[in-house]
Amino acid sequence: IETTITRTVRNQLLQVNQLKDIQSRSYNGSALIDLTMEYGTNTDLSSIEINEQIDQILHFLPKDMDRPRIIKTNVADIPVFYLDIYPSQDESTDFLSFSTFVRKTIKKRIEQLDEVAFVDVHGFEEPEILIIPKQDQLRSLNISEDILGQAIAQANIRLGNIILKDGAYQYNVQLASKLADVRDLKNIYLRIRDQVFRLDQLADVSVTSQVRRGSFIYNDLQGISLAIRSKSNANNFDLRASIDKTLGDLRSSYPDLVFELSNDQSSILEASIDNLQTSLYYGLGFAALIMFFFFRDWRMPLLIVISLPIGILLSLFGFFLLDISINVISLSGLILGVGLMIDNAIIIVENIQQKSSALPINDAAVSGAEEVIRPLISSALTTTSVFVPMILLSGLAGVLFFDQALSIAISLSASLIVSFFILPIIASRLLMKSASEKTHSSEDSWHGRFISFCLRYKWILIPVFILLGLACYLPYYQLDKRAFPELTRYDYVLDIDWDEPISLSTNEQRYQDLYHDISKELETMTAYVGELQYFIQQDIQRIDEGKIYISLKSDEDIDIIADRLSEYFKYRYPKALFDITPVPNVFDRVFDTDDNELYAHISSNTTTNLPTIDEARPLFQALLNQNQSISLPPTDNYVGITIHQDILARYQVNYQSVLDQLRTIFRSNEVTQLQAADELIPVQLALSQDISEIRQTIQQHFVLNNNGQRIPLSNLISTSLDQNYQAIHAIQSGECFTLPFKDYDDEIIPSIQSVIQSFPAYKVQYSGAYFEELELRQELLLVGAVVLLLLFLILAAQFESLVQPFIVALTLPVGILGALLALWITGSSLNIVAIIGIIIMSGIDVNDAILKIDIINKGLARGLPLKEAILQGSERRIRPIVMTSLTTILAMTPILFADGLGAEIQKPLAIAVIGGLIFGTIASVMMVPMLYEAFTKVRPRPASQQKYQI
Repeated sequence: IETTITRTVRNQLLQVNQLKDIQSRSYNGSALIDLTMEYGTNTDLSSIEINEQIDQILHFLPKDMDRPRIIKTNVADIPVFYLDIYPSQDESTDFLSFSTFVRKTIKKRIEQLDEVAFVDVHGFEEPEILIIPKQDQLRSLNISEDILGQAIAQANIRLGNIILKDGAYQYNVQLASKLADVRDLKNIYLRIRDQVFRLDQLADVSVTSQVRRGSFIYNDLQGISLAIRSKSNANNFDLRASIDKTLGDLRSSYPDLVFELSNDQSSILEASIDNLQTSLYYGLGFAALIMFFFFRDWRMPLLIVISLPIGILLSLFGFFLLDISINVISLSGLILGVGLMIDNAIIIVENIQQKSSALPINDAAVSGAEEVIRPLISSALTTTSVFVPMILLSGLAGVLFFDQALSIAISLSASLIVSFFILPIIASRLLMKSASEKTHSSEDSWHGRFISFCLRYKWILIPVFILLGLACYLPYYQLDKRAFPELTRYDYVLDIDWDEPISLSTNEQRYQDLYHDISKELETMTAYVGELQYFIQQDIQRIDEGKIYISLKSDEDIDIIADRLSEYFKYRYPKALFDITPVPNVFDRVFDTDDNELYAHISSNTTTNLPTIDEARPLFQALLNQNQSISLPPTDNYVGITIHQDILARYQVNYQSVLDQLRTIFRSNEVTQLQAADELIPVQLALSQDISEIRQTIQQHFVLNNNGQRIPLSNLISTSLDQNYQAIHAIQSGECFTLPFKDYDDEIIPSIQSVIQSFPAYKVQYSGAYFEELELRQELLLVGAVVLLLLFLILAAQFESLVQPFIVALTLPVGILGALLALWITGSSLNIVAIIGIIIMSGIDVNDAILKIDIINKGLARGLPLKEAILQGSERRIRPIVMTSLTTILAMTPILFADGLGAEIQKPLAIAVIGGLIFGTIASVMMVPMLYEAFTKVRPRPASQQKYQI
């Protein structure tokens, strides 16, 4: 397979445009070539190009092989869920009829749903017509089995498009002798030795199942599994509703069948939608409660309740205009927007309330919104500027951040529209003029005294805060880093390689034994035994392998199951290789969370072929001495059959006769096909139903030579037991041994290099997630510099100062420290959800700092002394800062105590936001006044025209 087919196809496909990587695995009788395209590639066009490349080399491939099948897959092609079907009474079921019913009725009925693109099937049986010659009759007539095969093939002639002309008329010719069913086969006539025989007199003709190479078992009952794939534009919730309705109809129509859904991928999106609803409900509730607590007026909470849904509707309308789908990435941006909508609403309402003490309510609404809209725009721009440059990243990171950057820009724009245009109008209608507040010096309040204390000791406190900010790297390096939060898993997959050349029936029996041994701790257990029949396959599975999905009653049972499995395989099947991992969800597929950090690809330096196992053994022994995790690639035993040409010539035996006899013995001599309805049924010529022992079977059969003499088949061939690789792996440069390393270590590469240098016949190449992460880190440094430059330019334009942007920047590390500490203390990982939480927290802190600096600047512009401007600005901003922080913290707190998938996804975000806001709010309240006074110098001038220099 590798030499004749895979290598030819792989070398041809190296020419495909925008090809990122190509790898192949050649097995006994099949091969799989994976082409990974660069992100952003139009895979529809790539699929056409690949087909064209295949067409150019078809004449180089074996004539009797099927055309290579090209399958275009992406994350959207992952089955939304699986539908497992099995008869309730397994013993009384004709499984062949059951398979036909599922494939022709159930499958087609589900594919008729508007949201379903394709239904893939595994575990079914296919029919074939088996012709078993009656050996006694053949011996008495001195004929071989080939005579029967030739007669069947000749009786099933299919003419092409033939037209018969008769004068002025013409007719299509249809041959009436085409075989249609088993009865036609039995009635085939043969003339032998001047006698006429029907086929059923010389052979047994029956309809049976093709030799099975794979099966599906639900608990301990044989069944069929349907993988349901949705259309690219389908709504998964609508699909689930349609499937539930269809299953209800099927269960009532076919009570003898059991229908079970498994591995539901739509639950992740459903949990994300729940997260948004949770954020909305908690945010609204606590914002309303806190505003009522601070203002003692029911109309203030009502403003938040009215404005927030309007902002969300505007955001969704923006999604619609820009054709952004509701997915987990865009939802994270919308959640960030919801938080800042609440933050902005509180600031606007509080500022209007302050203005209403001295102005009519309409003027207060206008003045209050106008005073803060400019810093709010700057705050929105700074938050957006963090994400927009991220789309410059290459690969998956850039693709993911594109949707997120757009969703954040849309939600923040909606927030500003509501804050500046809608909220003041509603406020002017709901609010009334407030009683004049008692005026007092800013230094008389508790907050004034606290800020005065901070200003007095600023040169002690500022270094303390800076040191705290620099301490961010300590929890950062301690945290476990992963792409996505670790979720509670109840479903696991057990991959088993028995490492023995066992049959499918033996494989099924071992599964049954395993099920009865551990079934008490399980909810369900399903097995994909042997080869997979799915049309779209991510991997190739051999007959002596199995993939078992287990659903636990409790997530704590996995340790018990793992120990039981270790003991089971250790004592019963010590050769078996097994690995138990959580069932991959859509995020595992997207982020490839189980990928190894490093791969070492070792290939021959002198030839394109891999060395034999015996030749490679010294190399692997040397590598084993360097690293205990390295072992020889898995091998298989093969029966080699050699046909001796010299003996054939001596006995005057035709080579093709020997091949046909061997195919007949091993039930692989397909003589023709019957066209039945919408399928072709193969007609197999075989000597028996099953083969129990190869050598004994060969010794029992004969071949007729050119003189009609019966020559024992065992005299013409010899058999041997050979050992070879289970699979041959290849990369762009050719065939290789691939050594995976789960974690990267600086000593791995030098260790391998030292071994390779002592074996000059070999060379090594490296790949893996480590190198991709290294490239991503380099890109992040560049993009980070762009982000910092954008932030500086936006803030510099807002404050008309080159120094004040640093005041905002210096407050952020303290908040980030609080977020990282909270994640570390709670045992959470640093993942994409936690990072979004840190950004939300940073957005709120930046918002507070910008507003506070802006109002201090305005105080100085009105002629206030520096300290008085700082005190008044801090006094005016302390209430909205506390309100927004409390609202967000209280909205996130219930998530910490919630259970379920949605809570687990959102929990790292809540932890990061709560920890960051606690530290960040303290830093914002204390550091901004201290840094402002430290960096600001007021020029002496007349009191009436005092100016300041920053």
